[in-house]
Amino acid sequence: MPRLNESTKALRREAISAAAMRLFTRDGFASTSMADIIAEADSSAGSVYSHFSSKAELIRYTASSAMDELVAAVSEDLPSERTPAGVLSHLLHSSSRSARAKPLLQIWAEVPRDPELEEVASQSLHELRGHVRDALLPWCQDAARDATTRSQPDAAADALADAITTTVQGYLVRLTIDRKVDADLLASRLTAVFERE
Repeated sequence: MPRLNESTKALRREAISAAAMRLFTRDGFASTSMADIIAEADSSAGSVYSHFSSKAELIRYTASSAMDELVAAVSEDLPSERTPAGVLSHLLHSSSRSARAKPLLQIWAEVPRDPELEEVASQSLHELRGHVRDALLPWCQDAARDATTRSQPDAAADALADAITTTVQGYLVRLTIDRKVDADLLASRLTAVFERE
């Protein structure tokens, strides 16, 4: 059997991960077996196990990919007006349109049972928060210069980053739990709260 080059291996790994993510989204982690993933990936057991030694490793890999996608949303195509409302609106719309956004709730639910998954999720959320903070710091500095009272831009950026990151998480939870919710209307209502900042 010919050996796969690194590019082909990476593509195959991503295809297996995508198949697993489809099943995790549809059936949940607990109800998805490696046999299900092998069938969904239209692959052999040997091929899947050569990329992932266990279902737990595959869950961690797909979780990391989903979290990376959420983090990328804040750093890609940010609006030119980097206000709290503008950054939040961008994140909410980017995350709700992501194919891997809805499984994040399942990933977060697994965190208490899997220390390695907890590390992946925690690191990604800290990275997301850091990007949000960096995006909003110039706005906070401008607001501090315009304020009549002495304001702390770093503290304001930290507070806004926490509020926005947590709002995005809550938004994704709501979209997952309440399938009838109007995602755009909910996003505009959440954004409106930050327009008062």
